[in-house]
Amino acid sequence: MHRLVMIDDNQIEHLIMQKMFDRYELFHNADHASDGRVVIDLLSKKMISDADIPDIIFLDLHMPDFSGWDFLEHFKNLQLSLKKTISIYIISSSVDPKDKARAKQYPFVHDFIVKPVKKESLDVVYTNYLNRIAS
Repeated sequence: MHRLVMIDDNQIEHLIMQKMFDRYELFHNADHASDGRVVIDLLSKKMISDADIPDIIFLDLHMPDFSGWDFLEHFKNLQLSLKKTISIYIISSSVDPKDKARAKQYPFVHDFIVKPVKKESLDVVYTNYLNRIAS
């Protein structure tokens, strides 16, 4: 099962990405969250099943109250207790090299994709995921 969760405070971004997933037949089981705390809370539950843990998280960095950076710090402390590995991809409008360098400090962040997301970027993420589960 290819479960993806997109965390972004902008509902238009959710709509655009879902349209792309549907059009290119990728990530059929995508969920969307406007606040990363909801996802952290879900992942923190002791009784969470493997099926409820996403394989991939698309994460926006610049959100009010609980930023993508806040999410990454909470996830860093949580990831080792999870029943499976989650690949995180930063999806951001930031072109600041400092943001890219900071994101690379988290070993579970697989890439930094600048918005607007292109089909080629989604294809790479999807192919990487399929290769990971095949090995």
